Amino acid sequence: MPLIDKNNPVNELDFSLDAFNEQKVYTGAMAYAHKIKNLLFMRPGDLPSMPDVGINIQSYRFKAFDTLVNNQLREKLSDQVSAYVTDMPVENIDISVLKDKGDFYLLIKFSLMQDESEVVFGIQQRKGEIVNFNFEVYDNESVEIW
Repeated sequence: MPLIDKNNPVNELDFSLDAFNEQKVYTGAMAYAHKIKNLLFMRPGDLPSMPDVGINIQSYRFKAFDTLVNNQLREKLSDQVSAYVTDMPVENIDISVLKDKGDFYLLIKFSLMQDESEVVFGIQQRKGEIVNFNFEVYDNESVEIW
């Protein structure tokens, strides 16, 4: 049985196991990062009891990103986070799109006030429509890559 950190208000369980063959438990900024990752990739309707949860980031085509789409995605992310991620201390959500050699990169950065951390999500859409995803959590002391 995984141990929940009762001193930390944020805990997120993972399906993988840690080095002691126990279920992984993420806390703090890493827990928030996993919660946001779930919101990004879930589709509305995936949870029948909460039909509006999810952004379905796969439905966006990064080629067509302009200021309007950027603002719509930022607003949707902000609404989803405030509705479904309890007490997340988001200070700022920054979205940018880059194009390099025919590949499109969507970067989403969340600044967390509570522990002065940043969570940066990177989504790459290659020419052949293959999507790669990763995120990093930056704090004052270290960088954690998921």
